[in-house]
Amino acid sequence: MSAPAASFTEVELPPLSVLGPEPTLPAETYARRWELTRERMRRRGVDTLLVYADREHPGGISWLTGFDPRFEEALFVLPASGVPTIVAGNESLSMVADVPLEVRGVLCQSFSLPGQDRSVQRRLSVALREAGLTRRSTVGVVGWRPVPHEDSPGPLALAVPGFVVAEIAEVILEITDASALLGGTWGLRADNDVDQLALYEHRSTRSSHHVWNAVEALAPGTTELELSAAMRLTGLPLSCHVMCASGEKTVNGLYSATDRVIGRGDRLSLAVGLWGGLTSRAGRVAAHGDDAAGAEFQEFVAGYWRGVATWYGELRLGASTAQVTRATVAALGDGGIRPLLNPGHLQQTDEWLDSPFTLDSTAAVRSGWSLQADIIPVGAHGELFTNMEDALAVADADLRAEFAARHPEAWQRITDRRRFMTETLGIELAEEVLPFCDRQGVLPSALLTPGIVPALR
Repeated sequence: MSAPAASFTEVELPPLSVLGPEPTLPAETYARRWELTRERMRRRGVDTLLVYADREHPGGISWLTGFDPRFEEALFVLPASGVPTIVAGNESLSMVADVPLEVRGVLCQSFSLPGQDRSVQRRLSVALREAGLTRRSTVGVVGWRPVPHEDSPGPLALAVPGFVVAEIAEVILEITDASALLGGTWGLRADNDVDQLALYEHRSTRSSHHVWNAVEALAPGTTELELSAAMRLTGLPLSCHVMCASGEKTVNGLYSATDRVIGRGDRLSLAVGLWGGLTSRAGRVAAHGDDAAGAEFQEFVAGYWRGVATWYGELRLGASTAQVTRATVAALGDGGIRPLLNPGHLQQTDEWLDSPFTLDSTAAVRSGWSLQADIIPVGAHGELFTNMEDALAVADADLRAEFAARHPEAWQRITDRRRFMTETLGIELAEEVLPFCDRQGVLPSALLTPGIVPALR
């Protein structure tokens, strides 16, 4: 049976939350992560783990240590026991001192930028020997993402620069790919504890503020750069570049702002992703009922929104992610829409960690997942244009109770969002689904009238 149709209604938008200081991760969190990682290393028969990172891909090393390299590459060397090592370049080495647990810092100047001094220690192979590796070491390498077997050009494919792999091979007889130990749907980074989720909720709230600040400042005649300035970014680390793209023809929402003047009737796409959550909204620079937001457009937006609402309603502990995918694709299909990519995905410091939302997935929804409601719609033609993305988490009863006790202000925000989504928008939410963004589920596709949105009555 088809889900009930969504219709446009005028709602009173909740105020943006007032945020206090960010939650912090205690040293015990990192110590626990080392224990979990070492346990998985033992199961795989690995005595040393090498975790690669660079400026764009710091997720693995950051999750294990809180360290992330600036400008350069780095390696985290985690032995089965004893003190780990961070191998870093000229500029990032000084940041090793801020890791909350005992680690050694070892210089490798080939990780440094071109033209910088390399006279002290250039070779990574020398640095790895200094970190304790020998020819007898059994080493697993964690690239910035697992490389699927069907994408592999050979028996070993690592998402690590070739010069790094070559230097590791100078020291180690045999290298194995251990990327799935941390990354992917079944990796350790997919499961989050309460303090990590509280930090992501705080960051996700901020990302939603930046986008809604822009929506509220939008006026025809504003340039994209001026609208981006209205986001009031805070300087927190980004999971992707800030997006602000407009145009009369098809808009690629991935683009950054320019001096282009935004006109009435234009398409507009906005997105801000901080470590822990991204918010996006896209639609027409128009008022509800304008020609640019006419009947066909409204029908498309309502059908898309109903598909996203179906995705939220299908999420529950133990649910088959393949079934969530099927239900979402079917609901979108009722409106002549298909998802461009997977309907939703896991996220962490990475904007996209992995996605279990495929028709052939064997995964089931787990407690501790941090998710992105990222369902990009493709309609019958390019004139049909909208998008709504927000972050959320799934938490069982014990994790919810711990969240409420340890982070009561964040828990109140989550409770208020759930009430608005269920009572005002009519979105069904299992009790384990925790919305992390202000105004979650609100889609003002006629952006000049942001309070007129699709809802289920």
